[in-house]
Amino acid sequence: MPTSWSSIKSRSIGAPGELLVVMDTQLQHSQVKKMIADFANEEFPCIPQPEATFKLSNIKPNDFEGHFKAYRNIIIIRQKKIKNTNIRYKKNVWATHQQLIEIDIPNIASFSTAFEEHRTRIFNFLYEGDIKTMQLANQKGADQKLSHYIHKKYGINMALPKGFKLMKDTADFCWFTFDRLATSTHIVIQSFNIKNLSSINNEYLVYLRDSIGKAFIPGPSELSYMQTEKRLPVMAKNKQINNMNITEIRGLWKVEGFFMGGPFVNYFIRDKAHDRLLMIDGFIYAPQKQNKAHYVRQMESILRSVKI
Repeated sequence: MPTSWSSIKSRSIGAPGELLVVMDTQLQHSQVKKMIADFANEEFPCIPQPEATFKLSNIKPNDFEGHFKAYRNIIIIRQKKIKNTNIRYKKNVWATHQQLIEIDIPNIASFSTAFEEHRTRIFNFLYEGDIKTMQLANQKGADQKLSHYIHKKYGINMALPKGFKLMKDTADFCWFTFDRLATSTHIVIQSFNIKNLSSINNEYLVYLRDSIGKAFIPGPSELSYMQTEKRLPVMAKNKQINNMNITEIRGLWKVEGFFMGGPFVNYFIRDKAHDRLLMIDGFIYAPQKQNKAHYVRQMESILRSVKI
């Protein structure tokens, strides 16, 4: 076999959010396993039913061969005769689109300290890696006509996968939908002409979202429309995506006057160069699906493609 053929890596296996942890029997019967399980089982934010952020599988080092090395997210934990814990972050070691974290520890107590110290970085490395892999797939399968339409209308670049359809279009508003297997994904874009962008707070952003829901996104019955569910927590945080400062809002949506709802992720972008506020809102309706976290990840990968 030619050398170039043998060096070609296969694509990683497993769905986004799946995590394989490799550690020996002693570690699997220690506090290490509990800490990893607590990390993986942390609830995915702002979805109707509780779901773990990562679906966890544990195996022993002797079993770590063959297809296991092609998993997309892997953590290997080893106890060695060393003085300090060593954590290494690697990409595409045995497969493409793969995240690998190697954690070498001198003892179990040192793992607890190091893992808590690096917990956020470990989370981001795995979660963001999944999002980037989905973004690559979105870009390869993007609907070029819709991308051109969005760029012409709003002056932004955004990759919508093939299958999305334009549902509604007005002067500053457009609504795209993708329906498949009793699940619908919705992307809404709205431009607001607001000059004093620095004075806008998160409560006002939710108000703007609800004003668009009432005006343009009707429910299935007369006088029903989409709104933000305020009886449950609505999360807001400032983030930087594609060199843009955005406000991300997550929560649950409902239909006023009808029993239906689901999760949403919303990006507000303050475009000071054009005296406007851009709202890019994604929401899911999947009443028969239990793995809503998977659909939210997919939707988030679409939203994160936006660039001004």
